[in-house]
Amino acid sequence: MFEEKISIVVPVYNVEKYLDNTITHILNQTYKNLEVILVDDGSTDSSGQIIDKYASMDSRIVPVHKPNGGSSTARNKGIELASGDYIGFLDADDTADETMYEALYKAAKENDATIVQCMSRDFDEDGNLLKDAYKSSGKVTFIPKDENFRLLMMHEGDSSFCTKLIKADFCKQFRFPENKLNEDFELVMEMLLKVDGVYSVEEAHYDILIRSGSNQRSGFKPNLYEAVIDNSDMALNICESHFPQWKQQALRFWFFQRLMFLLHIPVELMKKDNTYYMTVIKQVKEGRSLWKTNPFLLPKEKRNLMILSVCPKFSKRVHGLIMKIKRK
Repeated sequence: MFEEKISIVVPVYNVEKYLDNTITHILNQTYKNLEVILVDDGSTDSSGQIIDKYASMDSRIVPVHKPNGGSSTARNKGIELASGDYIGFLDADDTADETMYEALYKAAKENDATIVQCMSRDFDEDGNLLKDAYKSSGKVTFIPKDENFRLLMMHEGDSSFCTKLIKADFCKQFRFPENKLNEDFELVMEMLLKVDGVYSVEEAHYDILIRSGSNQRSGFKPNLYEAVIDNSDMALNICESHFPQWKQQALRFWFFQRLMFLLHIPVELMKKDNTYYMTVIKQVKEGRSLWKTNPFLLPKEKRNLMILSVCPKFSKRVHGLIMKIKRK
């Protein structure tokens, strides 16, 4: 069963605290025919030395050292070097359980699948479960590409590459967009248009660490939120050209991403010379009839869109004051 090689690409940047655990989980996989490409993206801590240590201990590890260029450049280097029949990606502070690649490979072979994925869970640094797997039936199900698109528009789909195993000859046709954040979503959309669908293993095999310095926890990052907005524009365009039946879901996604932007942008950045902010405000105001009648936006989301479009700064200040009082 293990005759085909799986290449696992791991971008590494200043994660010395977590790297031993991540690598150990990879090397302990029940699927043994692995090529583990650890790409040191110009780390300034001991991550590079940790990679070399493991490479000297296990011939399956391919150590790569390059100047810092971001996660996408590291992943693209890994795609270039990968010699396996399938390619997977992991983040260097997360962990794959020991049966993840066996389960993904089995599903891929049994269904002749180009892309297979599994479920994930979120944990904090103390090991507390923050979010459980979306599904846990243990079944392998097929998600047609139009349904996959709908799920992504409803924030129920999985745009991460870390939960996926992809046929190498297909994966090598693509590259991650560089110098951008939220890059997984853009590439997933590109791949989605080239396949009939994705096979999903409804079991949790991948554990995501939500750490204090991650994008999820480290406050407002203009580049991240702007990338999220840009990706919602791309998704709406794809909807209009390929999946018009999901127009309301795509509009829900489009306005929801703008709501997240407005909820997280600091008051001091809500200025007339901030063209991105002004554009989002204008879009929300001009699209009021669309989001007010959208059946997939929750009442509280519509209420927040109304308040933020009418009096954005005042509502943000009031919300900040309420949160301070709650924390006391």
